[in-house]
Amino acid sequence: MIIISATAVSAEFKAIKGGKTLKTRIISGVVAAIFVAVILFVNSFYSLVGIVALSLLAAVATFEILNNTGCVKNRGAVICAMVYSAVMLFIYSGIFITHTTLTVIYVFVMVGFIVFDHKNFGDRQITMVLSMPTLISFAFCCLESLINNYDGAGLLYFFLVFNFACISDIFAYFVGSAVGKHKLAPEISPKKTIEGAVGGLLGSILGTAVICLIFAAALNKEINILALLIATPFFSAIGMLGDLFASAIKRSFGIKDYGNIMPGHGGVLDRLDSVLLVSPALALFLSFVSVI
Repeated sequence: MIIISATAVSAEFKAIKGGKTLKTRIISGVVAAIFVAVILFVNSFYSLVGIVALSLLAAVATFEILNNTGCVKNRGAVICAMVYSAVMLFIYSGIFITHTTLTVIYVFVMVGFIVFDHKNFGDRQITMVLSMPTLISFAFCCLESLINNYDGAGLLYFFLVFNFACISDIFAYFVGSAVGKHKLAPEISPKKTIEGAVGGLLGSILGTAVICLIFAAALNKEINILALLIATPFFSAIGMLGDLFASAIKRSFGIKDYGNIMPGHGGVLDRLDSVLLVSPALALFLSFVSVI
């Protein structure tokens, strides 16, 4: 949901490959942006709408990384992982049982699948089915908590996540394309450069300053801009790390995209890879540092 529009904007500036036209990418991005805007508007009155939307995205992302990579062949295990990822959003929001209980149940169920279908579960499959749904669901839970449960400034935190995950990526692309010479991680993502990464960090700092000034005026509250500016390079770097992490998995399984839910852009994880690490990092930061 929420970050799809942000990452769609970022993706518009990336090279067009595999016969995907710019027109398709723009139309897809605009549709996603409209969808997100509607969800955000309705969510400001009924927070359950955001929870439902994020739970669906978490389930789709889990399906993409387990099934679309060809990693997990057992359909029952994939479905259980999707249910776990989706339901965790409601658990984390204080509905039903605790998230610890749900995770324990999920692990026991997965162990059952692994034992009784052991021929289809090698080391990679066991690792993926136990770790990735947990990471994905937790990241989406943190994103939901940022939007709905922090100081009544959910939109501020949403745009900060957008900044760390996407504005940084946009600046990195342009700077890297213009002056990039030194490869950042050539075996994982050959087009990313150190110069682009530096440009992304600087662009993200600029984005933080602009976002904070706008929301300080809109909310009529004092925002600890200095703390956020100091922390921005770390969050931006975490976003880049999340992008490389997702790219490493794709390269490991020999796929270009995780899915095709957004024509011209790929799947949910292709658009939200940076958010997997950025949203938990920002939620952790805000639990120790008061910015409003």
